[in-house]
Amino acid sequence: MLLATKLRLDRLGEKLVSQLSERIATTDTGQYLPRAEREKLAASVGYELTDTEFSIYGSEYLYTQETGRRPTVNNGDGAVRRYVLAYIREEGIEPRGQDRNGMPIDEGTLAYFISRKLHEEGGKPWRNRQHTGVISGVINDKLIEQVEALLTEAYTAEIAEYLLEATA
Repeated sequence: MLLATKLRLDRLGEKLVSQLSERIATTDTGQYLPRAEREKLAASVGYELTDTEFSIYGSEYLYTQETGRRPTVNNGDGAVRRYVLAYIREEGIEPRGQDRNGMPIDEGTLAYFISRKLHEEGGKPWRNRQHTGVISGVINDKLIEQVEALLTEAYTAEIAEYLLEATA
């Protein structure tokens, strides 16, 4: 890969990682993920540039912020319930209503019901078959067109420079 092209792609990679990280850390996608966990996901985003490949990578759970959490079997360690409880407390959500015994619902009970629904039906984006735009708002057809233009410009300039040096 020619140096000018590599420099342009490096700048692009840094810009994309910055934009994605910011969106992931600050966007509440309605999936009951506490801010600290969103920030961990954001910190996992990076890019890699080789002579033949440019790739963006992140945590294995990163794409669920775009598509929503799909239904799962509830045999885990209770992480979803803990995340939901942390989210409820972070957002100051006040449980209201009563359970079937007439007792007021507390934060822990609300977290249990929400996590059960997430396990059974998936997150809202998944259930509605909609993307949140956290990732697709940054990586999309418009970006691909910009990358194609950037590469065309870089290669054209470098080939022209090479030809000028060759004929001099």
